[in-house]
Amino acid sequence: MSDGAHPGVGEPRGDPRRIGVERLAERQLGADRNDPRIAHRGSVRLRPRTASTSLIVGQREHTASRDNRTPRSLSMSDRSPFVSIAGFEPAETTEVSGVLMATRYGDPAAEYRAARERAAMLDRSHRGLIAVTGADRKAWLHNLVTNTVNTLDDHTGVYAFAIDLHGRVQFDMNILNLPDVIRLDVERTRVSAAIAHLDRYLLSEDVELADVTAEYARLACSGPQARDIAAQLGVPNFPALAALAVVRIEDDALLVRHDLAGDPALELIVPISAAEAWWRRLADAGAAPVGFATADVLRIEAGIPWMDRDIDETVLPPETGQVERGISYHKGCYLGQEIIERMRSRGSLARRLVRIRMNDGEGLTPPIEMLRDGKPAGRITSLARHPVDGDWIGLGYLRTTVSELSGITAGDEQRLVTIVA
Repeated sequence: MSDGAHPGVGEPRGDPRRIGVERLAERQLGADRNDPRIAHRGSVRLRPRTASTSLIVGQREHTASRDNRTPRSLSMSDRSPFVSIAGFEPAETTEVSGVLMATRYGDPAAEYRAARERAAMLDRSHRGLIAVTGADRKAWLHNLVTNTVNTLDDHTGVYAFAIDLHGRVQFDMNILNLPDVIRLDVERTRVSAAIAHLDRYLLSEDVELADVTAEYARLACSGPQARDIAAQLGVPNFPALAALAVVRIEDDALLVRHDLAGDPALELIVPISAAEAWWRRLADAGAAPVGFATADVLRIEAGIPWMDRDIDETVLPPETGQVERGISYHKGCYLGQEIIERMRSRGSLARRLVRIRMNDGEGLTPPIEMLRDGKPAGRITSLARHPVDGDWIGLGYLRTTVSELSGITAGDEQRLVTIVA
């Protein structure tokens, strides 16, 4: 596809891929014109941001809403199915993406060592699940995300972003392709917005969308011994599975190869009614329960950005450092593709995701501005205290104009920030 808005030389105006994407774009623009929330200023349309922003303070997550609504109380449906299992009661709990989960089960250092040296069991109840069905599901979704979908084999998957016409991330997802359905694994807080975004581009296609989050429990097993546990679950070829490969292991139970913390890891998607049974099954196989605080440290160490913390509507996909696994530059047209291709061809990247380390991050709540010589250098988006060495580690966006990495600070007291990578 050419860099401009018109077909390139030798590119047929009747290319059905281009026509399909143009129809999607026209639909978005048409919807924007009729949207009363958008203030029109000449040809510029401004949509007020009304979404909540999730902030984690220490080990407790709070929700700060722009309209200052009173925080809601949690219902039973907002509790992870794993926080009330006898014999596995958490020492502390926290609210993550609107779900009450375990912060820790015991000593965080012991949990960390279990994850790095043996096998850790991680609650994934903060994730949501969307079912995409219908004969046109693959071709239709292919036109709406940054990675290739239409050539996916059954029981395979890819990571991708959904973006708008301006290339801004609406949500990220793991796309799991099964013979009769595509399942979109998204952050739980983004499920409704994701369905609304996708539904906007349903024209005459045979596609249906459904939120099936409440029907399934989610738990993962990460660490060097995850392969042994996978073998006990009937998947002896686990080490050879590609990223996001899907294996149906029992009835409606799926095992997904998902290295969500850097080390080899599997994720289970099982019926909610069987949540406790699968938790105990992993524990009996040797996996140690690990709370969200340690899981977050593992994620940060792996450099994996998290939606609503490290990724929001101000971010462009190439800035996240997930190009290799999340963007295809060969798939052709899709919604917002011209922006992404222009960034690649011109090498124009305003900022990049980096890992950071601090000796003292006590009391700092992301997002935190980073400075160098008193000038803005970027922002820290994730920050957590390492349970073993006591330092603070995090993720953040560093401006590409910053070439000298020494002398970067953050916080009112100008605490030193080390850029790791």
